Amino acid sequence: MRWSVVRLISAREMRDQFRDRRTIFLILGLPVLMYPLFVGVGILFVAALKEKKLVVGVVGAEFLPPPRSEVSPTASALGGVPAGFIYSKSRAFPPLIVNGKFSDHFLADDPEGVTLIVKSVEKADEEVLTSRQADVLLVIEPDFLAKLERQERPIVRVIEREGEENSKLAVRRLVQVLRRWAESIKEARFARKGLAADFDSPIAIRDPNSDKPLARKVIDELRDGLVKIIPFLLMMWMLTGAIYPAIDMTAGEKERGTMETLLISPAERSEIVFGKFTAVVAMAFGTACWNVLLMLLAVTIAPFLAPAIGERSLLSFVGLGACVIAALPLAMMIAACGLTLGVFARSTKEGNYYMVPMFFVALPLSYLSMSPGMELNATTCWIPITNALLLQQWLLAVRPDPFPWQHLPAVVISLSACICLALSSAVRQFHRESVLFREAEVGGKRKWRIFGLGHK
Repeated sequence: MRWSVVRLISAREMRDQFRDRRTIFLILGLPVLMYPLFVGVGILFVAALKEKKLVVGVVGAEFLPPPRSEVSPTASALGGVPAGFIYSKSRAFPPLIVNGKFSDHFLADDPEGVTLIVKSVEKADEEVLTSRQADVLLVIEPDFLAKLERQERPIVRVIEREGEENSKLAVRRLVQVLRRWAESIKEARFARKGLAADFDSPIAIRDPNSDKPLARKVIDELRDGLVKIIPFLLMMWMLTGAIYPAIDMTAGEKERGTMETLLISPAERSEIVFGKFTAVVAMAFGTACWNVLLMLLAVTIAPFLAPAIGERSLLSFVGLGACVIAALPLAMMIAACGLTLGVFARSTKEGNYYMVPMFFVALPLSYLSMSPGMELNATTCWIPITNALLLQQWLLAVRPDPFPWQHLPAVVISLSACICLALSSAVRQFHRESVLFREAEVGGKRKWRIFGLGHK
């Protein structure tokens, strides 16, 4: 095989692809438009969620524990003493509503930032919900305080508006408030009996996640999500960047009649295949690198939009670079499969149909790598696509355990076998004129193209 001929064919194919404005827009221009759009939509979503105000209709607010002016729940919270214990010293249960709103002690550290507005309602009527006077109803029994004093369990009912997203969000937020309030009431009961506030917790559990600040939790969860999503996105970007060039270099040349000119050149069929293969790999891998650069730009701008993110880096840039390099075998496999299917097609339209099975195979294997608890082990290292994505996830994650070198040969062997199998199939098809000059439907008639001579 003459590599100078391969480079010549590859350069020619790349030049033709860069002349196609539609391909350039799809590969380079569309991501430039999509990333700002996605970031803008995300910012608007977060801003809308922070500014969202939901109304809680309270039935029987007068039956709740009244606030005591001599006790400040805010001061107790700042002092590190449970509000329930402080209120027990004045022989009163902690109030849920203070000055017409929920106590700040029970609203602290809310990740969604939804504002709850308290509205007094006379009776628990569903008309209040259907008319949107309130998003959720909180019903307090008339004997609520009496049952608390008798050490019974009074019932607090929450009524939602069925099938409505705002009502579900209000219910979730209200239940969080009620659970914090119930914990404070329990602490007050323990204190009245002379028991410690943590009497029902015989073991002190130091949870590494619960002890983190809220901003730190959000950043860690976002980083864990990016570790799984970025390899999947690289896979999708390479599929997008490889499919259209592969079809245009094979089925497209059949339609334009330029395949015959290429075949009568001094180049061998295997050299033609490898030249086209190199060009498709460059387009697929270049698409992934271009999207990674745009993503890095977004990560660089993120600390200015959200200052809390600047405290810790969302991604390891060294790991991201290694992840991109590890995606190269996937680009080679996608390019080889795309050429095999494209040369078998009679037209670009038929080639697009043949590319659909690639997605049906690639997507389940990609989703498998994103399954909870899925790691690179002795079994998954032999599954094509899944093993490459799991390897990329390991490179992206900041992990103290050693690199799984023992599974790397299996990953290389499985991916290399798929690439060689697809390339050998493409070379065999390029040696079969029955495939290269298959009959095509043009205008309702069958048409053959053999070295530029059209026979009808």
